[in-house]
Amino acid sequence: MNAFLYASASLAVVLAIYLATSSGLPKKSLRLLAAAVLTIAILNLLSLLQFSNADHPILLLRPGLAAAFPALLFLHIAAAARPGQELVLLDALHVLGPLAAISLRFAQAGQSLDLFIVGLQLFYLTRIAWVSRRGAGSFENLGAPLSVLFNRWRRLVMSFLMFVILLDLLITFEIGDDVGAVGHQWVFGLTGIVLVLGLSYLLVTSLHRKGPLTWASNRYRTYSPGQESLLERLEAELTGSRAFLDANLTLQRFARRVGVPKRDVSAAINDGRNCNYNHWLNRFRICEAQRLMEEDPNLGMTDVMFAAGFQNKSTFNAAFRAIAGQSPTAWRDRSVVADRFGDV
Repeated sequence: MNAFLYASASLAVVLAIYLATSSGLPKKSLRLLAAAVLTIAILNLLSLLQFSNADHPILLLRPGLAAAFPALLFLHIAAAARPGQELVLLDALHVLGPLAAISLRFAQAGQSLDLFIVGLQLFYLTRIAWVSRRGAGSFENLGAPLSVLFNRWRRLVMSFLMFVILLDLLITFEIGDDVGAVGHQWVFGLTGIVLVLGLSYLLVTSLHRKGPLTWASNRYRTYSPGQESLLERLEAELTGSRAFLDANLTLQRFARRVGVPKRDVSAAINDGRNCNYNHWLNRFRICEAQRLMEEDPNLGMTDVMFAAGFQNKSTFNAAFRAIAGQSPTAWRDRSVVADRFGDV
């Protein structure tokens, strides 16, 4: 049974790193969720330590971590509902719960400590549910698409917290202080199995761009007001500096030029223009090629190609067909005919 606790702790660490470094959802809110997942990993490791050495001094921190877990989940939800995801000064009050739990552990409160932690979890469960209300601190201020997204995510977090509360109640009333007893270790083993399955599902589906985390990230990217402003900034930089004429302007070079992470640039283009970076860049180059051909119909096609930022004819022709629907020569011929009829 202990193997499942080891496995769940390892998976929780990996998932916490993934959440802390991933993009899509609000970053501050996501890092608070990563901290909550990392807390799960530490609690599992401390549970394993308690089986072998129940008097180890580091176990004094276990109640504080158990009390911090629901507080981190609440701050994760609350930060997502706030403009700018900022944490406010009053959020520092959430350290009082973990400090009180550690104090009770020093006082050897026993089952009273367990009930205090369960009560704290129920308090934060209510606070998370309260985020759905109307008012300044609710998701309604984010607009209809994002409010639906975060309310669904909030219900998922609430479900997980309810599972933790039920588990803690089982441990409190069935096991009590006799945690290390062999007959009771099945509860922790069952917990490890459930966590292994749940964390494995989240990790595997996220790495394959599926599952709840990916769904939430994609929805947030699509409807986030900041995403559109980022795309506008990217296109303003591209056209203002005429950087698209650089034939070697890769995604990595452009991201470095604008000072934005490569994955954020790619996400803004994918969600805002429904295409990849190369296709997006070629749109500007093809527009430039069309402008050059309109200004000077006698300009050689090779000169047009190089002047528009392309390096070889096959790429130029393929991009032109994909965007304009015909070859460059056919487009120029039609443009010349249209201009002649327009002059008549």
